[in-house]
Amino acid sequence: MILITHDLGVVAQMCDKVAIMYAGEILEYGTVKDIYESENHHPYTVGLFGAIPNLTRETDRLSPIRGLMPDPTNLPKGCKFHPRCPKCMNKCKTEEPPVIDKNGHKIKCHLY
Repeated sequence: MILITHDLGVVAQMCDKVAIMYAGEILEYGTVKDIYESENHHPYTVGLFGAIPNLTRETDRLSPIRGLMPDPTNLPKGCKFHPRCPKCMNKCKTEEPPVIDKNGHKIKCHLY
């Protein structure tokens, strides 16, 4: 079964493997344990987890990922997430990032 959702709680309960997608590309892939417990993540994955409300703390606002999704007919060069990425480096703007594979946990990012 393929489940497409933004609800990371449902993903944790229903899935064995997870693909984090942005602008039509898989930016991170791995087991549920990789995605929820690993030390390294794509900045978009970090942003998704940062936008989840904390049920034990009252807050006025969630922490959204800054910026807007790119126009799918005019995607940016380099990493598709770079205009919104807090870790953006110059090469992110021009070079397609490599896919780094650590025992099946794959991250498409210049950080790693």
